[in-house]
Amino acid sequence: MRIFATASRTAFLVSGVISALSPSAKALDLDWHGQFRAETHTLFGYANAPQSALPPTGYSIPSNGESPASFQNLFLRLRPKAIVNDNITLHSDIWLGAPDTGIFGIDGQATRVSQVGQSRAGQATLSAQTLFAEFASDFGTVRVGRVPLHYGLGLVWNSNPNGWDRLPSNGDAISMVTKLGSFKFMPAFVKYQNANPTPPGQVGNAGNSDYVLSLTYTNEDEQMDAGIMFMRRIAGPNANVTNPFSVGGLSTSGFAYNLWDVYGKKKLGILTLKAEIPVVSGTYAGNPYSSVAGAVQAEADLGDHWKLKLNAGSANGQGNGPQTSLGTFAFHPDYRPALILFNYNLRNITQGSGTNGSPFDAGITNARFLALSADLTAGKFTHVFKGMYAMADQAADGVNQFFNTFTGAYEAGGGSAQSTDLGFELDYQLGYQWDESIRFGVDLGLLMPGEFFKYAGNAAAENVNKTIFASSLNMMVRF
Repeated sequence: MRIFATASRTAFLVSGVISALSPSAKALDLDWHGQFRAETHTLFGYANAPQSALPPTGYSIPSNGESPASFQNLFLRLRPKAIVNDNITLHSDIWLGAPDTGIFGIDGQATRVSQVGQSRAGQATLSAQTLFAEFASDFGTVRVGRVPLHYGLGLVWNSNPNGWDRLPSNGDAISMVTKLGSFKFMPAFVKYQNANPTPPGQVGNAGNSDYVLSLTYTNEDEQMDAGIMFMRRIAGPNANVTNPFSVGGLSTSGFAYNLWDVYGKKKLGILTLKAEIPVVSGTYAGNPYSSVAGAVQAEADLGDHWKLKLNAGSANGQGNGPQTSLGTFAFHPDYRPALILFNYNLRNITQGSGTNGSPFDAGITNARFLALSADLTAGKFTHVFKGMYAMADQAADGVNQFFNTFTGAYEAGGGSAQSTDLGFELDYQLGYQWDESIRFGVDLGLLMPGEFFKYAGNAAAENVNKTIFASSLNMMVRF
């Protein structure tokens, strides 16, 4: 979840950085790291809606009048760390722009009319994505402030500052990590940003919070890690967070549910196994909520050049209805097993990311997938060959209302029953490590959409699937 600083916070942040660099602050040990990213994306054949299906219904993706779709992204991340003394460290992650929309050219944010021969930053924002203090105490390490959040494989919390993260998890938190031998215990309270503040004159706090207890075990001799996290997640009636039971995706009655998340990692010779299983129970928008998901990763190291990888997962969908209980689950959108499916939000691309969300907000939901890949390292070059097949957990029966994962709401069903086939994808990634800091990449993907996406919700129209081709050229500088 992206959290942008207000203008006053930005001014305070900039003044703080300037003060830290002033001669009077030489006592501080300031360590700078960061990342610069530039990329361009091109997609062919992403639209599947027939001309008669307007406005789009079911799983229709209308054309936006351009073929191919093309959008770019420029992103700069600065990560200064100030060591105050042996016990106190200040961390920050300062963004120029956003990693999922861009800051120049087609950034999806500006509403002004473009002028030939001119590129401006649009509504690009200087923001403090993370900003926290870390204290070493007799009881453990304490963190206070806006912190990055990550757990296990990243199905629930996902924050990877070293890779191509798009929507990394973070929150305003107070946490403490206590180490007892091979065990680490962490209680935490996390408060998230609401989409809109509580309306004026309304009593109460919208709220959007996690109460967390986690226990992890690490044994380097046995080459294994294990962990279990309990999370009590609560949101008030005006938090304006995603709610699958209301049109537009905004909650009007809040939620309160428990999440148990189990994670494990084990190395067996050349084989490394990882797994994460989140289980949810509670209430969502006043209705019972129960769901389960899971992912497994396996990697075989075949020497200096080759690695074979398997990535499989499952996320529950919502049955036909309407129903008075919620059963769906969504992976964090930064968990991306392939280039096109579960990466690009095709409907956001065609409708404009400025008003309808990120073009990369495509978390895995109502799906089961299996991806196999082979990685080849040859000098400064890396080659990744990947194939993935996916199918839906739930599909429309053609009679009752069905839950549309595109819109997050129930819609009228009609026509024949829907297939569970989501499609098959082939990907190829080429990376070139220029030096220890600069990497260039080319990503290519070919998706053959399954019959699932032909379903339009009525007997009069059917979407026309086309093979989707995607390419991405990218560069990353780490410092």
